[in-house]
Amino acid sequence: MLETNWSATTGSLDLTTLSAGYASGALTPTRVIAVIYDRIAARSEDHVWIHLVDRADALAAAAALESAGYDGRPLWGIPFSVKDCNDIVGLPTTNALPEGAYIAQTSGQAITRLFDAGAILIGKTNMDQFGIGLVGMRTPYGACSSVFDEDFISGGSSSGSAVSVAAGLSSFSIANDAAGSGRVPAGFNNIVGIKPTPGLVSNACVSGGGCVKTIETLAVFALTVEDGMDVLRLIAGYDPSYPFSKPEADLVPLVPAAPAPHFRFGIPKGEALRFFGDSEAERLFAEAVKRLKTLGGEAVEIDFAPFEETQRILYEGPWISERALSLDAVLERHRDAIHSVTRQILSNSGKFTALDTFGAIHRIAELKCATRPIWDDIAVLMVPTTPTIYRKSEIEADPIALNARLGIYTNFVNLMGLCGIAVPNGFRADGLPLGVTFLAPGFAEAKAAGVAAAFHRATGLPLGMFANPYPAPSEPELGADYREIAVVGAHLSGMPLNHELLERGAIFRRAATTSDKYQLFALGTTPPKPGLVRTASGGSKIAVEVWALPLAGFGDFVSRIPAPLGVGKLELEDGSQITGFLCEAAATIGQPDISGFGGWAAYCHATRPGCWLTLATNCLQRTVPYGTPLVEIG
Repeated sequence: MLETNWSATTGSLDLTTLSAGYASGALTPTRVIAVIYDRIAARSEDHVWIHLVDRADALAAAAALESAGYDGRPLWGIPFSVKDCNDIVGLPTTNALPEGAYIAQTSGQAITRLFDAGAILIGKTNMDQFGIGLVGMRTPYGACSSVFDEDFISGGSSSGSAVSVAAGLSSFSIANDAAGSGRVPAGFNNIVGIKPTPGLVSNACVSGGGCVKTIETLAVFALTVEDGMDVLRLIAGYDPSYPFSKPEADLVPLVPAAPAPHFRFGIPKGEALRFFGDSEAERLFAEAVKRLKTLGGEAVEIDFAPFEETQRILYEGPWISERALSLDAVLERHRDAIHSVTRQILSNSGKFTALDTFGAIHRIAELKCATRPIWDDIAVLMVPTTPTIYRKSEIEADPIALNARLGIYTNFVNLMGLCGIAVPNGFRADGLPLGVTFLAPGFAEAKAAGVAAAFHRATGLPLGMFANPYPAPSEPELGADYREIAVVGAHLSGMPLNHELLERGAIFRRAATTSDKYQLFALGTTPPKPGLVRTASGGSKIAVEVWALPLAGFGDFVSRIPAPLGVGKLELEDGSQITGFLCEAAATIGQPDISGFGGWAAYCHATRPGCWLTLATNCLQRTVPYGTPLVEIG
């Protein structure tokens, strides 16, 4: 029973555990909230909170849910925290500057949706002042620490948000990310950071102080990728009241797409992979590459120079001036109260000209253009979340240079319009955690999340600071606008025509096997393709892959299939029926029966080793516009 297994001191707050407990009655929101406030009291002053909701108020919110009864809302009874620079109506916002505190009059679209989904607020969390920094040290409220060692930084600027999740004080936290603040603290606390494409989530809740509107985005800290994506699906979407919100946000798929059995992933090439003398960090990243290979990945070294140049532009270029739009008046009014390092950084905001700004905009456009072919060749780019981790004393001695080092794999991401999922990777010999981040083009969150979730699960790491296992995965439900199709030959992952699925927005669902009522023939086409035929007797089980296509892509895909191939209902090993590729029986006369191999991939490996991989690579390196006649489809 969950009731006896869920510990008041270490019980997990992941969404799967809590939701299952609530649905069964083994847990109640009042018990969970009471436990959280007991944990907060036991931690004493850990500098996590700027404003903690009164215990009685949080319990009253939980009791109100209970009295109405469990209603299945996605966040019913789920405790969460919010970084203090985000407004919540009726609560103070400080931006980690107490002298600038005000009571918020609105909450914005994203946070309002959390309350509507049944979530319970625990409090507003500590941060680097105005969100300027990746260290969590630039705050008058006292610096948070990594949950694994008091002497080491928690990471910032969303420091308290990350610690609140890792320490079991909230199930998830809403943070912010302009340069890496939704990823770096995840790496230092053994949790997940979801950094969406800028414009996917409305920033209407973000305080004007320090907001970098052109590139900043809300982010989500959670214990698992699935939890973070569940929250992201709720808060994402177009907000007509916010000028930097993007209308296409309502159409972005956000269900993690399981990685195909064979995929290519990028890593920085040569000297671009830097760890600043941290041999343990280097070891952990090498292990991450090996782990991803065991999941079906093929490593591809990429030229990292365009990304590195972009990351330098963020703080060495004119983007710091954007903060001056909202902070110049604050700096003038509260100069003496502002953290000395923050004040030093802000003092540079006025040195850039309009020419500098447009020059940077143009250069970033050139760098984005230069990197586009990279994304045609890889599914994701895997980088260390940070090159290392520092002690608080080291940051105090050299606050700006070491902060800059921590951002070499994060600063470029928003400037280039990418999305990223940061996940735990492992622990150094001294017990400090480090992570990796999976990056993908804008609005490709589902792809990045699928790889990230598979990787995180494969590490076998516990969640946050406690020894709680990763919940058993369940196949996510497809939206009504998707249709599944089973492919058997040239459209399998890694095969030469797989790109025709990917170009139509397909997501890999699972590997499967037909019932033993089929024969597979090699048709001798170019590129090579098989034909699957149902037989009355003497059949075999044949390996297939199940993919899901958006309706528009599904219709286009199926309409272009040439004879003798077509689609019909396949019977799978478990007795279920699915739409899949079939072949006219007449076309198989005189063709070799290859059913004994159990599938097209096994046949190709046995008879033409390496051939199909070469074909796949060639296809990945070319771009075929949507709507191009698919003369090779099959």
